Amino acid sequence: MSKKTELINVFKTYNNKNVDILEKIAAINNSNDFTPAGAEKKINDIISTFQVVATQYHDNAISIIDSGLKALEDKWKANSAGRLSDSNYQIGLANTIKMIEAGAITDPEDFKNIIDVYKDDYNALAMIKNLLKSDDPKYIELAMLIPKDNREYNKKLLNDLRNNVDININPHIIKNNVSMSLESMAQFVTDRLGDNLELIPW
Repeated sequence: MSKKTELINVFKTYNNKNVDILEKIAAINNSNDFTPAGAEKKINDIISTFQVVATQYHDNAISIIDSGLKALEDKWKANSAGRLSDSNYQIGLANTIKMIEAGAITDPEDFKNIIDVYKDDYNALAMIKNLLKSDDPKYIELAMLIPKDNREYNKKLLNDLRNNVDININPHIIKNNVSMSLESMAQFVTDRLGDNLELIPW
């Protein structure tokens, strides 16, 4: 199961449990079967049990996000600095740069194939993009084919998501309005993140 699927499942399952606990509390408050003190004790027992569950879901979500971010950072490092010692890769990159400098690559399809080779090496892409700084329309068109470096933005979004987990999967607060937030968080992960929590380019 991917980190994306795991995280969505955590949000959706916790949301169901939160709704269930609110319904139980509401049923006790609306019941004539309890004295005020009895109702308070019953509700406190339910909340106490739920706090254990909420802690588990909170910690699970945080763990998935943290491990996803760590895996992404390791991947980004391996795809850039990690390739500095790969002589064949560096020779190929140097040849590509020479061809671009010489103006030998102007066909968008050829350029897309080159970008596909270096798509995960953001240092190489930045170097290639720098070579295309020109007012010449054909170079402007090629530069637009280079994917944006979203690594910092990806990290920011995952840290924002982590903060939202702290707020919305909180063992000490049972809120009526948490469902919308959890559904929104699940939708964000569905729409914007890949299986490994990497930002999907728009």
